[in-house]
Amino acid sequence: MPDAPDATPIRVLFLDVDGTLTDGVIGFRRDGDSRNFWVRDGIALEWARDLGVRTVVISGRASQAVEARMHDLRIEHHLGVRDKVAVAEEVLASEGARWEECAMVGDDLPDVPLMKRVGWSIAVADASPEVIRVARTVTEARAGFGAVREVVERVLRHNGTWQKVLERYEAV
Repeated sequence: MPDAPDATPIRVLFLDVDGTLTDGVIGFRRDGDSRNFWVRDGIALEWARDLGVRTVVISGRASQAVEARMHDLRIEHHLGVRDKVAVAEEVLASEGARWEECAMVGDDLPDVPLMKRVGWSIAVADASPEVIRVARTVTEARAGFGAVREVVERVLRHNGTWQKVLERYEAV
């Protein structure tokens, strides 16, 4: 996976949910919906947060399962969103960040407008062909199976903070 477009540190990481953080399969039961989340994506998102990368989940679909997982990870999330760019603009304003300092991970057409604005656009391996064409980087892992972990590791390496993760676990 190629590095970010320039040396600008990534301050904000935007993520889609279905087909990016999950495998894209939605289960329905009488008491709500269900999603499968890759545990290593979750721990990577905690590292990103702890090391100064504001992670923001923006999804076009509202979901009890996603809401619960985002609360569990303490990740900022906006669900049931029609205009992802408008939400991202609010985040940039509150963070005092520029588009160049942002990355976006997506998989399908609703992600394209935001991907075209950020400094580092990333598609998961099994994204739609149109999204892959827009992306600067395509993950090796597919959605819901480590793609987000792969992105977070790359962002932290790019930002010069990956070593802190390794030191935390005595993995150096």
